[in-house]
Amino acid sequence: MKKKLSVLLAGVMVCTMFTACGKENASENADNAASTENSADAAATETSVAEGMALTIDFDNLETETLNDVTASDIVTLGQYKELSFEVAKDEVTDAEVEDYVANLWSTKPLMLDVTDRAVQDGDTVNIDYVGKYADTKEAFDGGTAEGASLTIGSNSYIEGFESGLVGVNIGDTVDLNLTFPENYGAENLAGKDVVFTVTVNSIQAPDTEMSDEWAAGLGYDGVTDLATLRDYARKTLEDQAQNEFDSTVENTAVQTVYDSTAFGDIPQALINRYMKQQKQMLDYQATMYSYYYGQQLTADSLLANYMNAEGFVGTVDDYLNDISKDMAQQYLMFQAIADEENITVSDEEIDAYLKNAYENASTTSFSSFEEYKESLDLEIYREGLMADKVVAFIVENANVVATAATEDAASESSSAEASADAASESSSTETVAE
Repeated sequence: MKKKLSVLLAGVMVCTMFTACGKENASENADNAASTENSADAAATETSVAEGMALTIDFDNLETETLNDVTASDIVTLGQYKELSFEVAKDEVTDAEVEDYVANLWSTKPLMLDVTDRAVQDGDTVNIDYVGKYADTKEAFDGGTAEGASLTIGSNSYIEGFESGLVGVNIGDTVDLNLTFPENYGAENLAGKDVVFTVTVNSIQAPDTEMSDEWAAGLGYDGVTDLATLRDYARKTLEDQAQNEFDSTVENTAVQTVYDSTAFGDIPQALINRYMKQQKQMLDYQATMYSYYYGQQLTADSLLANYMNAEGFVGTVDDYLNDISKDMAQQYLMFQAIADEENITVSDEEIDAYLKNAYENASTTSFSSFEEYKESLDLEIYREGLMADKVVAFIVENANVVATAATEDAASESSSAEASADAASESSSTETVAE
């Protein structure tokens, strides 16, 4: 249940986020999608078309109602939600973790130095021009030509033989690489084809052998001018991460504890239907972003099937969507019951302030004005979200939380993952037909 509750919360935030950027522009907001729940792992398997793995619900004609249409206390019997006591592990950042963070940055983003006195070696990054042609007709194929392309030898970014064929080539030299595309290559016109790549090496770079102040300053992080300030940056980043993880775990533990002690009566299907429509909207968005971002077609049905299989749920995707939507309804009924008991409310002004901030900070929007944007939204979604935030804050503020030391292994993994993610978020790649 813990995993399911956290997924539900993430789903609501995804829906809130992408409506702020305009529904028509969902495919343009890939950066935001990448920062939300990691759908890439969940969607790594092929789309299932088995019986029961396709949604059959008529979402357009579902009867729905909101929390305003019910009295939460008629459905929910609250357990203890004040003066909770529990322990949560918190990572205290060590010097070793800071060094691991810096070392991970070095391994993924080393200072590159120009090489002029030798040929290409494994591990070098080369700047190349190339033209790809069919071996039999000598005709250039679409997407097989590039100028000024950057390639790290040994990265296996291009088809087999391309990178190894450049080892030993000097700057300014041109070589012909006789290669064969894999039989299962994505482009049918190239799968299994013999080709010739004519490649010219324009320049060679190799990673520096030692960290330096120059390397640290060149990373582009605010306030980082040398190795000493890079270590300060690393420590602050890790401390912020540890605090965020601690706060998140505290909130999740608090909500789960209250949820486990709460009893629920019969929930109106119309209320469950409302959350089903929200979940479907979120899944459609995630599928669109995955397809756009990774180039692999994905549907809401296949995403839902993967979540369902990962959780071990037995039934159809319709059953599973109804099940998680019922959990979502229970969660928000619980929040609403606490809000009613503690006189926690959300004003129209608070909703407006939240929406204005989202609108003004959106990277792209299809709306000509804030008023037009606001009119397109279901404001009840935002009222519920802000109400839930207030209730969770109330529960945490009234809880007795004891911070304990995190295990050494967990702390080390956390620092390495953060450094790798930091480096990866700033790197970019351009796909070519040679890949």
